[in-house]
Amino acid sequence: MKKFLTVLAVLMPLFAQAQNTLPRVYDAQRTSEKIKIDGKFNEKAWQQAKPSEDFADIRGFDYPAPTKKTNVKMLWDDNYLYIAASIEEDNVTGSITKRDDIIWHDNDFEVFLDPFCDGQLYYELENNALGTVMDLMMTKPYSKGGKFIMGWDYKDLKLAVKCNGTLNKPGDTDKGWNVEIAIPFDCLNREFKNCRENKVWRINFSRVEWLKKGGPEENWVWSPTGKVDMHLPELWGYLRFCEGDIVPAMPADKIVKNWMWERLKPQWTDEQYTKHFTKCHECGISGILFEGYDERIYRLCKEAGLEAHYWLWTMNRREALQEHPEWAAVNRKGESTYDKPAYVDYYRFMCPTHPEVAEYLAEDYVRCANLKYVDGMHLDYVRFPDVVLPTTLWKNYGIDQTSELPEYDYCYCELCQQEFKKLTGRDIMEVQYPMEDQSWINFRLDAITRVVKTISDAMAPTGKLLSAAVFPGPSMAKKMVRQDWGNWPLKAYFPMIYNGFYGEGPEWIGRSVAEAVKAVGDGAAIYAGLMFPDLKGDDFEKALDAAYSNGAAGVSFFDGPNDEGLERFKKYLDEHNYAPAK
Repeated sequence: MKKFLTVLAVLMPLFAQAQNTLPRVYDAQRTSEKIKIDGKFNEKAWQQAKPSEDFADIRGFDYPAPTKKTNVKMLWDDNYLYIAASIEEDNVTGSITKRDDIIWHDNDFEVFLDPFCDGQLYYELENNALGTVMDLMMTKPYSKGGKFIMGWDYKDLKLAVKCNGTLNKPGDTDKGWNVEIAIPFDCLNREFKNCRENKVWRINFSRVEWLKKGGPEENWVWSPTGKVDMHLPELWGYLRFCEGDIVPAMPADKIVKNWMWERLKPQWTDEQYTKHFTKCHECGISGILFEGYDERIYRLCKEAGLEAHYWLWTMNRREALQEHPEWAAVNRKGESTYDKPAYVDYYRFMCPTHPEVAEYLAEDYVRCANLKYVDGMHLDYVRFPDVVLPTTLWKNYGIDQTSELPEYDYCYCELCQQEFKKLTGRDIMEVQYPMEDQSWINFRLDAITRVVKTISDAMAPTGKLLSAAVFPGPSMAKKMVRQDWGNWPLKAYFPMIYNGFYGEGPEWIGRSVAEAVKAVGDGAAIYAGLMFPDLKGDDFEKALDAAYSNGAAGVSFFDGPNDEGLERFKKYLDEHNYAPAK
């Protein structure tokens, strides 16, 4: 238990960022004693059970402590979870008598249960000092579009209240009231899954207290959520079902899927690759994105328990332009990437407006997806040439890109000019400031998006994942390389958040991840791309904190890590109770 609390202390920033909302833990012991539900807590098992910590303000432990104490105890047997709540109150009152009326209009006690720890189909139970009950099922949290099902009831629920004073008599001083509850396990089973197979549940308790008539109400809880909202099951406390000295291990606080971009090393032997892949798997890597294909290497990767994905260039295709020079992208000066590429010789980009380009790429991606041992395809260079490079690279090319220079602004080929004129009635070459023309910007954003959609549609029958390496943050990607990837039809994105390229610290990674997660919503995963050599000292852990705490489903490393770095990564995952996806 002491070790676990130490781990939780490290997790605190991930649960509530700047607020102190460390999830609490209660170890419930098994009882063989018959528990009579009468609100008296007379049984020896209750006398021996350890009371929970006193309730705190729902916003966090840093807020003022409640003026009246509340705590709970829990026990369990084969059939029931037992809850005993002791509620300090100098004037015990209650007015609501009809089941499933809004109980929290009275002072009340509430129980929230998520037996499967997934935030889906969790349960709420409220009661007042009269013993009136409101119970319901939530399909998921309100913030995620969840609905409440008031028609659902705890079947065979047992609940009793005992008033330590006089109910509804304001002239005297009471001590408080007790709530004793027996929740049957059978009513919490889901789709033939036994809730008691889970040794650890998410649970929370709330007390709504009206200190004065007309409010505002106080919200006192066992495990604070960080704001006035109980419907955040991922921030509730933990209930562990203990048997004697046996304490169940905590479930992972987050399942993460982590990757590495790698170039092929054909010179490596099978033994070298097996050792490398085994190490990656043991240290929390779930998949490798390979630049290129080698059946032997892919097989060894999968034999080590890793996914093998083919990392393949998209718009940057020199071999295609050798056959079809007319597909080349053209800059504002009229220069073609076929014979005058931007920046470096290998920047031979195609124009996405040519329908043959999308068809060519879709066919190639499907062909590669069907190669032996390939689990998925990964798009790279799915964009235009860089309109603006990161400032740290300007010196490499002797350029100043404080404005969009014509030699780096693509695509002004004849086909694009014609299609834009059909769409808008305007000749882009007669526009004084085309780099600021929003219709022209959108025309090129949409062209890349159509290519991605064509490839995605073609890939769908293969059933294999199609992902993309993209520039950090959709807003930066639009400006720098004409990527509108927040609107692409993919399920996984790998934004290359190489903070060193942009002269930024690791905290910038978090901002970029947060923007990306917001842009794609719940329908896609964001895997934060990290440049391993740039993460010096404790920037490594800070970068991981920034990525995971802002919603990344995992990270992907470029140019590393080595074995030492992998061990360090494993240590981080273990300390933060993150479980790698298998």
